[in-house]
Amino acid sequence: MIQQNNVVTFGPRSPIAPAAPLLSVRGLTIAGADGRMLVRGVDFEIPRGGTLGIVGESGSGKSLTCRAVLGVLPAGTAVTSGTIRYRDTDLSRLSGRDWKPLRGTELSAVFQDAGSYLNPSIPVGRQIVEAMRAVLPLSRREAKERALALLARVGFAEPETVFRQYPFELSGGMVQRVLIAIAVCAGPRLLIADEATTALDVTVQAEVLRLIEDLRREQDLTLVMVSHDLAVVAQTCDQVIVMREGEIVEAGATREVLDRPRHAYTRSLIETHHATSLEAGQNAPRPQAAAPLLRISGLRAGYGQGTVLDGIDLELARGEILGLIGETGSGKTTLLRSILGLVRPAEGSIVLGGEPLERLAGRELMAFRRSSRLQYAFQDPLRSLDPDITIAGSVGEGLDIRGGIDRIERARLVNAALEAAGLDPALGCRLPRHLSGGQRQRAVIARALVLDPQVILLDEPVSALDAVNRVHVLQLLERLARERGIAQIFISHDLGSVAGIAHRVAVLHRGRIVETGPTGQVLSHPSHPYTRALIAAAPKLAEPGTGGALRLSPNSL
Repeated sequence: MIQQNNVVTFGPRSPIAPAAPLLSVRGLTIAGADGRMLVRGVDFEIPRGGTLGIVGESGSGKSLTCRAVLGVLPAGTAVTSGTIRYRDTDLSRLSGRDWKPLRGTELSAVFQDAGSYLNPSIPVGRQIVEAMRAVLPLSRREAKERALALLARVGFAEPETVFRQYPFELSGGMVQRVLIAIAVCAGPRLLIADEATTALDVTVQAEVLRLIEDLRREQDLTLVMVSHDLAVVAQTCDQVIVMREGEIVEAGATREVLDRPRHAYTRSLIETHHATSLEAGQNAPRPQAAAPLLRISGLRAGYGQGTVLDGIDLELARGEILGLIGETGSGKTTLLRSILGLVRPAEGSIVLGGEPLERLAGRELMAFRRSSRLQYAFQDPLRSLDPDITIAGSVGEGLDIRGGIDRIERARLVNAALEAAGLDPALGCRLPRHLSGGQRQRAVIARALVLDPQVILLDEPVSALDAVNRVHVLQLLERLARERGIAQIFISHDLGSVAGIAHRVAVLHRGRIVETGPTGQVLSHPSHPYTRALIAAAPKLAEPGTGGALRLSPNSL
């Protein structure tokens, strides 16, 4: 790091002739519609070919800073002072039409929720072609040829097939690859990756990170990597800035900042990361019970003629947390849907508290669902909560369906559930969009708690949360298991979260459980090659002296 005139400069610099910055941000201040300062006095520079990571918890201003660079700030927010100079152009002064020659060809981005940036009704190949033709003088034939070459370059073995497919026919990792292809299709100089791998499992995440690194080297891209995962930044970026409450609190070479942090906030982020890392482990003994609360035996299930799960055997005790890990498509979510009765098993049994569930239908199934003994917490709370209904309304919806209580009792139960989930009941009058990501996830958990379940099925409940909020939610789940005896099946691609909360772990691979046992034993001394591959693919904070380069072995996948 070099500091000149109070501006933090990143990247390799010659002692004789410093490289001219490709991007220079000085005094950037962004205000919301209410006049509140959301980003204050941000300064940094990146030379061409540099790699910069931006880290910090939710609301720190990471994404707003990058959106200001791209000229796509949310409605109601605006740059009030400062400059954003890209080469010879001050981006903060551009109007709508002025952006056209820059987007795609000079500046591009890859965002977190890839599926929401693709049109579900248009094949992905056509969307790549349209993106190229919008900024490059290409015929449809030329654009198609380049699109097919791009699909092959980003890792698709059959680009012709993928070209014709719709987004919903692709896995999360495949959709993210398509979005990367669109982002680099016109040869931009600056690529911003904003939480681009957050929702991906560890093997797909490793592949996408390697792809971004390869493209960066091939195309001489300047990379800005925004992430709440310190390990991702450590393995992809040479330099890093740490943001808190809209300001930069620390900046420098990645290894220097992570190994010898100067600011208390940076130290707290690193400590929080280690608290949910694989190294932290889980040594809590499995709760003792006379009989399993939930028992699954010989389960085979799928969709149509296809088999997704085959021969699944699992047990869950009262108050136990079972971690379920495996890459995308391994059958994790299908298993939860089978337990809920949303997917009917072809073979096997599912028994909850002595009651067989696999053959429930009609009134019996409806009565079981009204009993609320099983509850489900979804991955994306913003999509699972009605945007036009208050938090209290959503939390109490299950009580309304079950019926039998008056308004006063309903309000009491809703407030109690919010408090149990660590939320101030006063937040119940707010809409989901007015809560932070961590608060929304707690609201989803409160909605499950209000019905006093025996088992909660959690599908990636912390995947989109920063380290601080992730720890808070994990502590909440552990407390619910310990104090209220609520058993949980916890799906996560974040092996550190599983290590920090689960009593036992089961590894699912291609519809079969290949390894199960106490969490510490499985994650520290895995016996199956697939488990070892998952652990090897998980990003880790690099050891001192290794630099920030990506070090992911193809053999680990």
